Amino acid sequence: MELKKENLNNFYSCIEYPGIVKNVDKALETLGGTSEISKVCSKTNRRLELRFRPNDVFCKPACGDRYKTNGIILKIKVVKRKSENGEEIGLIKNCEILGRVTTSFKFKSICDFQFLPMMKMPDGCLEDISESLLPKRVDGDHLRQWLGSPASYFLPPAAFSRIDSQSLNTYMFRRDTKDKNDQATGSLIGRTRKRRSGHAVFVSFNIPKVPTKPREKAIKFLEVKFLNGQQLEIIKKCFEERPIWSKLALMCVTSFQHDQLKYLLPVVAYYFVTGPFRVMWVRFGYDPRKDPNSRIYQTLDYRIRAPAGLLSLVKAKRSDANYLLPSKSTHTVAKSVVITKDVEAIEQSGVVDGRIKKDSYIYQPNCLPPARQMFYQYCDIKVAEIEAMLGRLPKVVNNAVCDLKHGWLPSGFDNQCRDIINIYVTKQLNKAALAVGSSSLIKEEAGADDSTDNEDHWEEEFDEEEVDESDEA
Repeated sequence: MELKKENLNNFYSCIEYPGIVKNVDKALETLGGTSEISKVCSKTNRRLELRFRPNDVFCKPACGDRYKTNGIILKIKVVKRKSENGEEIGLIKNCEILGRVTTSFKFKSICDFQFLPMMKMPDGCLEDISESLLPKRVDGDHLRQWLGSPASYFLPPAAFSRIDSQSLNTYMFRRDTKDKNDQATGSLIGRTRKRRSGHAVFVSFNIPKVPTKPREKAIKFLEVKFLNGQQLEIIKKCFEERPIWSKLALMCVTSFQHDQLKYLLPVVAYYFVTGPFRVMWVRFGYDPRKDPNSRIYQTLDYRIRAPAGLLSLVKAKRSDANYLLPSKSTHTVAKSVVITKDVEAIEQSGVVDGRIKKDSYIYQPNCLPPARQMFYQYCDIKVAEIEAMLGRLPKVVNNAVCDLKHGWLPSGFDNQCRDIINIYVTKQLNKAALAVGSSSLIKEEAGADDSTDNEDHWEEEFDEEEVDESDEA
């Protein structure tokens, strides 16, 4: 018998269905159909949902996780013959390889609680109320009549349980203990555990004195994650060259991932929650409120303002429309594998996690921001007009105080910078719209003010020879 191997380049996905399949079409219907299965297989972080009542919109699915596997699909032809004793003997006539199985979906998680759309009647019987909750038809006057008719009170949550996997530390089997320092009293409905900050130091702008050293637990965490060697030296060198960084800038410069910076940053810097340096990491012992030269490291909160058609050309950081329940998606990389990261391999690539480019933290006139809202630092904005504005700023007087909103910059300086950036962004949006054949163009003018007060704009006048317009698109 000869084994044919010409189909080894055909790849398949395997679904280990948690039941005995007697009708393939009905089994596919419980999985959402072939289109939904193809959609899940094309995305690396999606889970396959199985609904045992596919026609019930209130049915909570059982989720199948993706596993990497290495198998083959064989097509075997068996010829059955009877022996002299009358017993059937199977003889393999032909064996053919149809393809390789590289991905399998296994349903090992616990299914969520099911709550049927039923209501108890006065006689004690249960009645199905799904017809009053969902319209049968939406054409003509049927939808209007359904909206005007009374409905039963039935509002189940999107998910009853936060966790669908069993472990010794699962919250559903653990009794929460009261925090020692928590003096809160009263209702505890909706109470969850305290926020895990990774033992980082978060400070407000009005803190009397900035932190000078990290917490001991942060150093211990670094030792546990085996990040106290080359990675820590790289981060320390970055903060020696520049005292204030954003996490995105460090991810681009060092090629470290989020799981690594989560433990590295609390050892070398503290985090500003409010003020002109908010969402930035500052080196321990350095107080930007006392150094006027730190104004180039201040935060500029820029948000793209454009019509919906053009705004869709730029990806949003978070969107309610794209929100997925925690049970529908899974992490592409386990959180506990930080110590196995190949830092040298990541540094050689120009992309982190397949999404972040090396210059994502820098704004340049010939490109669009990577997200609709970006927290830039003024030193990372490579626009000729803004660079000239920073160079022409007057020296800060000795008795000047760092302002809570504007820091060391004049009032209205940030608004004028947003207007300048918005002009360049509008040009790039119009170019992108023309490239995709869209007619939704916007005028190249200053954007709306992002500030919360009615302050006057800070105007800066330029000489013609000081502004380089060669980068204009």
